[in-house]
Amino acid sequence: MDVLEEFMKQIDFTDLPFERALRYFISKLRLPGEAQKIDKLMEVFAERYCACNPGSISESQDTVYVLAFSVIILQTDLHNPQIKLHRKMDLESFVLNNRGIDNGSDLPRELLEGIYDGVKKEPIISGRDHIDFLESLDKSIIGKKFNLMEPWRVLVMSTKMQEVLCNSEKSLPDKHIRDIFLFNDILVITKQVQIRGKATTKTTKERSISTCCYQFRSHLRICSFKAESFATQWYPYAIRLVDGLEEDRVLLELSARSEEERTSFLTELSEATWIYRALENDRIGTLGVSEKIGQSTLSLHSYNSDTDAHRRHTHTLGRRFFRSTLFKSANAAKAGSGSLSPSSSLFYTKGISSSDARTSIGGAECSS
Repeated sequence: MDVLEEFMKQIDFTDLPFERALRYFISKLRLPGEAQKIDKLMEVFAERYCACNPGSISESQDTVYVLAFSVIILQTDLHNPQIKLHRKMDLESFVLNNRGIDNGSDLPRELLEGIYDGVKKEPIISGRDHIDFLESLDKSIIGKKFNLMEPWRVLVMSTKMQEVLCNSEKSLPDKHIRDIFLFNDILVITKQVQIRGKATTKTTKERSISTCCYQFRSHLRICSFKAESFATQWYPYAIRLVDGLEEDRVLLELSARSEEERTSFLTELSEATWIYRALENDRIGTLGVSEKIGQSTLSLHSYNSDTDAHRRHTHTLGRRFFRSTLFKSANAAKAGSGSLSPSSSLFYTKGISSSDARTSIGGAECSS
């Protein structure tokens, strides 16, 4: 509840019409399916809306709350495909459902008609979180692949690059194009393909359709390799990924379209690697940040020793904490040499033997 109250304080509904304010509010969160949770959300929405627009609809906060909940019911009724057309709520039913909600009085019919027409014309869309995106992306990737659906996994960036099969030979610009997805723990390399199929419509019995998908090629743990930039006659903005333990082993070579694109990719990869290593270092107790914040709030795979030493707790990673003064000062005290940066080798290996560093953390660095 404290989080919800602080969240509502950040939203300003001043001079916003009721329907528009409700749409904006719902777009900022993922609307739950349980009626009790929706009821609480509509309650805090009504409280905030009345605070920003006193007396705009009614002097009573309960009136705004009942109207908001009624609009959610209308949205479900009008846009649920399982409800047949002749059973959907019409305007008169909506007006009847809201009769006498303003301390025994009726709200202006023009207000209710405007809300009904707006919801009927355009559905109210709930916000999406990273799990929704991962689910849709996982369905669009075909081939033998691993499961992307992990609660801690967040997409950092996606880009297109050309895979370099031989850096001494020129390749056509439109050949070997790869769609690359950089997550906070893995790098996924795919190839865009078109899947042809057949679909049945009311006008024609069958028609050919083409669906865009991604053919899975490979994936790499971001701490299992090193990334370095290089240039040849044919590939001036190239990137080489080499094994973190065997640097002579080249895993993949890519070519960006510009220096800006290459720099952006290497920067994001370096930051993701730094954060991942910070979490791993904290999990094995080398940085001591958990003494102030709590270990389970930082680690992607943290353990709760009080209940079950082998039970994993997953948490969404926030970048702001790792840029905060608390995080830098805590690590500076441990290192004894100012705040640590993503490129600091001390940050990665402090308190860890060379063998432990190789097995637990790997050797991913980004260098130019």
